[in-house]
Amino acid sequence: MPGYEEQIVERSVKANLSDLELRVCSAEDLIIQKFYAGRAKDWQDIEGILLAQRGKLDEAYFENWIIQFAEALEMPDKLIDYQRLVARVNNR
Repeated sequence: MPGYEEQIVERSVKANLSDLELRVCSAEDLIIQKFYAGRAKDWQDIEGILLAQRGKLDEAYFENWIIQFAEALEMPDKLIDYQRLVARVNNR
């Protein structure tokens, strides 16, 4: 998607691994990447991120990109799957 790769870099966060300081994608961008990949494990990971980061995520940001990816890929079923997952997480 035009503009998305730049957003990943701009929104990346610092993480320390032993003596290394790395830049990694934000939780929101990880959700988007997992949505795009769409494997069973990715859906489980998205659910885990939504639960672990509840109340800390910029939902408007990643939902906007999720909608754009679903439309561009002509995969409305993926969007429905995401909405079901969110409903399940919100009911916990």
